[in-house]
Amino acid sequence: MGQAVVAAGVVIALGNLLLLLICWKRRTALGGLLAAVGVALVAFALARGPSRGAGELALWAAVGTLLFGSALYALGQLFERLLDDGPDDAARDEHAIPPT
Repeated sequence: MGQAVVAAGVVIALGNLLLLLICWKRRTALGGLLAAVGVALVAFALARGPSRGAGELALWAAVGTLLFGSALYALGQLFERLLDDGPDDAARDEHAIPPT
């Protein structure tokens, strides 16, 4: 495995570890689970050695888990913010039925 692929694997693993740390602190499950799987995939790819087939496929899968886990984390945070914020007072007053 070339040095560039090993360096890419290290960068992918660091990204997955960062996502895992963020998800651990925020107590989110799906993003953290995908990040942990991504770290394991990078470890598998680097342990595979110079074979191009399974090692590179595992690195691509680790990139996929990083991107998908990050997207799930971002969507979860967005939904949490939307649920925590109540409706806007002006919008509520605008749609209120006037007293008769």
